[in-house]
Formats: sequence, C-alpha cells, structure tokens
Amino acid sequence: MKFNPKHYWRIFREGMVQVARNYPVELLLAVYACVVWLVAYEADWSQGFCRAAVVPLFFVLALAVSRLAGRGPWRKVYWVVWMPLVPLSLWSGLNDWVGETQYLVSLLILAPLALLMCRREARNECFVSDAIVWLRSLLLAELFANVALGLFSAILYSTTYIFGLQGRWIDHVWTYAAILSESLAAPCLFLMMAERWRDAQVKANRILAVLLDYIVTPALLVYTAILYLYAVKIVVAWSLPAGGVAYLVFGFTITALVVKALQLVLAERRYDWFFDRFSLVSLPLLVLFWVGVGRRVGEYGLTEPRVWLVACGGLMTLCVLLFLMRRTARYRWVCAAGFVLFAALAYVPALEPERVAVRSQLHRAVRIAGELELLDGEGALQLDAFRQIDSASKPRFRNFYEAADYVADRDTVAFRRFGVPMREIRNAVPAEYSNYVLYGWNSAADTVEVVETYWSAETQRGFRVDGIGGYSALYTEWRSWNSGQYPYYELTDSTLNLHFAGLHPDVAVPAEELLGNLLRQAGIAPGSVPDEAAIREKNDELLVYRSKELAVVFSEVWFERSDSVLRVDKVSVDVVLTR
Repeated sequence: MKFNPKHYWRIFREGMVQVARNYPVELLLAVYACVVWLVAYEADWSQGFCRAAVVPLFFVLALAVSRLAGRGPWRKVYWVVWMPLVPLSLWSGLNDWVGETQYLVSLLILAPLALLMCRREARNECFVSDAIVWLRSLLLAELFANVALGLFSAILYSTTYIFGLQGRWIDHVWTYAAILSESLAAPCLFLMMAERWRDAQVKANRILAVLLDYIVTPALLVYTAILYLYAVKIVVAWSLPAGGVAYLVFGFTITALVVKALQLVLAERRYDWFFDRFSLVSLPLLVLFWVGVGRRVGEYGLTEPRVWLVACGGLMTLCVLLFLMRRTARYRWVCAAGFVLFAALAYVPALEPERVAVRSQLHRAVRIAGELELLDGEGALQLDAFRQIDSASKPRFRNFYEAADYVADRDTVAFRRFGVPMREIRNAVPAEYSNYVLYGWNSAADTVEVVETYWSAETQRGFRVDGIGGYSALYTEWRSWNSGQYPYYELTDSTLNLHFAGLHPDVAVPAEELLGNLLRQAGIAPGSVPDEAAIREKNDELLVYRSKELAVVFSEVWFERSDSVLRVDKVSVDVVLTR
C-alpha cells in the first residue's frame, strides 16, 4: 500500500475540525493549561504548576458532561462546567491539595470512572467497548505525542551538537516542546481518536485473543487450583490463613474480573464455562480474603494501605455478588458503587483513610498498653513500666511502640492522651532492647552487652543560635519525606539531601562532613567518639551545621555509637538559612 501524506493530513484536519466543533470547552481548557504551564516555567512560578495540574480534572468533567448531556437542554451545563476552576485556582491551599490523596484519587480513580459512566450504557458489551476506546485513545495519544517529542529532541540536540551551538536556549526550546506536547498535542489527539471511535463495538484482534486464551486464562486456572488447595489445607489443619493471603486473593480476583470483561470482545469465547461460573468459584476465595484481612487488621490494626485494601475488597466482593445473577450482572453498577465509595473515602472527613488508620492504631496502642499495665489511673503512660521489658514481653512492647509511633507521626493531638512526648518513650526503653522495640531488629535485641548506643541532642527551652548573620534567605517548615510538598529533607547512610523545589539549588551534605562539622562546632575533635555526658554538655552546639553556603538548624540530632564508630543516625531539620 502506497503511503499518501495528503490522505493522512486530510484525516487529521477533519478530525481537528470535529474536535473544535464538538469539544470547544475541552480544547480551551487544554490551551489554558498550556499557557499556565509556559508562564510558570518562564517566571519560575511554582504555584503555576499546581494551577495547571487541576486542569485535567475539569477536562474530564467537561468531556463526561458533554457525552452525558448530548445536544439536549442539559447542554447548557457543559458551557459552564469549567467555572469552578476560577475559585479553585485562587485558593491558597491549592498547592498542598495537589500533593494530597484527594487529588490523586480524583485524577486517577474518580475521573476515569466518570468517563465510564457518562454514556449510561446498561449492556456489558457496550460498557467494555467504551472502556477499551477510552484507554486505547489515551495510550495512542500519549504514544504519538511522545514519539513526535522524541524525534524533535533528536533533531534539536543533533543539530546543536553538529554545529557547536550552545546556550540555555536549547533547554528552553526542548521544555517548550515538551509542554506543548503534553498539554496541547496529547489532549487534542485523545479527543480526535475518542470521537473517531465513538460508540464503536470493539472486537479483539489476534494478539489479544492469543494472550487471553493461551497465556492469561490458563495461568488463572492454575492459580485457582493453588488457592483451592490452600483452602483445603486450612480446613484440614483447622487453622487461620496467613494475613498476606488477602493480597494474593485480591490480585487474583481483580485480574480474573478484568479478563472476564475482556471475554466480551473475543470472537470465540473458549472459557465461558469458567467465567460464567466465576462468581460461584470465587466465593470460597472471598472467604479466604476476608479472613486474611481480619487476621491482619486484628494483629496490626488498620493503616492507610489496609484501609484502601478493605475498600477495594468490598468493591470486589460487590462485583462478585452482582454477577451471581444475570439480572444484576452489570458493570455500570460496579462502576457507580466504586465512584461513590472512593469519593466518600477521599472527601468525607470521618472516612478519610488516614483518620481511620490513626483511630485504629490509637485503639491498638491503648489496648496493648492496658494489657502491659503501662497506664496509670488517668490513662497517662508510665515510663518506669518500660523497665519490665524482658525477652518474653518484648514483642508486645514492640507492637505498642509501633502503634504509638504511627499515631505520633500523623496526629499529635490524639497522641497527647498518653501524656508524654515520643522521644521520652524512646529514651525509656532499656538499651539492651532498644534495637528490637524501636526498629524491630532481632540481631542485638537479646545481647547482654550493648553493642550499639543512641544519644540525641534536642532543642531545649531558651535555645538560641549565635553568630548567624550574613544569610539572605530563611526556609522553614521542613518535611522529612517527599509528599509533593517542599521544602523537604532526607538523610541516607551517606548524605543529607535538602530539596528546595527551585527556590534555591538543592544541597547534598555528605554524612561524614555533617558529623565532623557538628563536632567541630561543639569543640569536639572530629574522629573521636564522645560519651553521652559530652553530648549532653554540648547539646546546643550540636544542633547547628554551618558552611560557606548555608546554615542548618536542627531541632533534634540522633547519634549512634557502634564498635567505637560514631555516626549521625537521624535528624530533624528546623530551619535552613542560605547566602
């Protein structure tokens, strides 16, 4: 077949005309995101990137409303669906929100589910075809846009290398191309292909049929047999399944449900005998799942990942139960239930996974503390009771510390009910059991001679830093890990990394330099191993790192001595000053 550029150019031109005619709001939103992104890049405006990040939500919303309303009277809603973007862009808390779970759930879960529901199609064949069309359009749009970007990059950098061109303009040109590709070209291609295949009945090609019939489905049958054998073992031994089995059953069931949906687009359905009865087959496996979840939660309490696992498990169970009967076997209802469930977890305060997990871990900590008789009559923690730790009780103390530390990291108000700060709990653990209770390390937990010792320098009342002049910028509110918010720091075995997010060049301080600098500030010879008394005496001096470029003020520095070697084990950055 002869390649005809005019033919493909005509298809592209007609497709873009259709996009401009049928999706004007989506097209304008893509242009708006592109402009905001370019302005944010040129002006080094970090908040601008967050403004551009919320545009995909309104892009999908406008697309869903357009499909849902059609050309009827509800079409008026389509023309104003973008308006909440204005107050949202002016919201002072937008930067923090973009880095939180609510935004990710909205973008990665709620938005795709809204697209799947907008057609209101009851037939499963059409529902699956719509899902494949949306997914195929997205993947092909990103593929074409990024292939074009890659070819442009190759031409740009090859040309500059061959002719010896230099300058920052080269990176600027590439960045402009990347922004145009991702914010304008990819959305337009996505709309064009989604419109071209709109309401199409998708049929699987030969590659997909071979993949499903000869690789994936046989593997599912083998895995089903393995899980049934494990269930028989549990019944014969009359024991509880391991907690991790819940994750195995969940992965298996979700994969099987996806393959069951894809069977609808196959020309020849070789395994209808299995998938038509899958709901009945999976009922014993669902029992395994919920028993495993119950055991894991009963032993370790809820955490955020486990809350999401329970939610996904509930949706999985609903899907299996709906498909027990033909009348209720509709993917549309599963999709709607998933939208409501995840929206509630993301936006109903009482159901937020972090709050649910904190309540669960607080209850777990209080329960274990009561069993170990660590609480006084008013419910406050008695630090003297930690002296009773022995080899038999150390797992219970480890469980208490794990739960209490989880609460302290996420809800300081809830943790106050114990009446003591977390650092005093750490210090109250006998040295011979600290490795196990604090970190879960078994190697040194039962030794009589203490091989590793930890000391900390902490800010005290009246703490002040002298001779700190000469710096031009002050950075506060440092975080110990990257949650999408800046600035943040991370301490590895070899380096303290400070991330400023473009406000200042990132800084990496080698761990040996950090330790030596702190010791010099305290008047302690680098390379020596001071005892705890020297650390306490030089407490304030050990909390400030100084260099020609910057000064770092810590609220806490933990030192570890192991085999006559001293190192910085953990830090808590308070403020950073730069030249």
